[in-house]
Amino acid sequence: MSEFTDAEKKKLLKHFSNTDKSVFAITTPEQVDRGALMSRYSRTDKSMRKIFLDEFLKNKNRGEEFYTRVLLEYGDDSVAELGGGQIAIEGLSNIAVKKIEDRRIGFSYLEKSSRYVAWDKKINGHYKFYREPDIMKSRYADRYIDACNFDFDVYTKNIQPMLKLIRENDPVQNYKFKDHSGKEKNLVN
Repeated sequence: MSEFTDAEKKKLLKHFSNTDKSVFAITTPEQVDRGALMSRYSRTDKSMRKIFLDEFLKNKNRGEEFYTRVLLEYGDDSVAELGGGQIAIEGLSNIAVKKIEDRRIGFSYLEKSSRYVAWDKKINGHYKFYREPDIMKSRYADRYIDACNFDFDVYTKNIQPMLKLIRENDPVQNYKFKDHSGKEKNLVN
């Protein structure tokens, strides 16, 4: 079953090279939207094309607003690297991502940030950890799977209670941030 309806696919094909493959080019005409979309993608567990449908198609100024907030108000110039041509690869393990990133010659990579994305969701009934072929053929395969599943089960059981505790004990409203003019303000009112 496809993630998108036929109507959504038609809209997406104006902005992406395909709607159903894990490797695709971002072809949306506005460079500012491509960069903002990539940055937003790194901070959510949604697919890039789903974010585009949910957030960018509904707000034609989304990319510009994003750059104004992140680059000008918060001074995060890492988003400026997101210009140029964009190719997306979704559904990789963290190990595969590191292998690709280690060969950075001529490229600037952006990956899902483990600071912003919880890894507690199963895909087709399985957690997203690497199943190395040699281990999976060995007598240790079951022990490996059990150990990884246990680790992810503990993480899954504790991630939301831990975040709740942090939010209660140290809410973001307690912090002040400077905008582009140097004026302090609360990030969340």
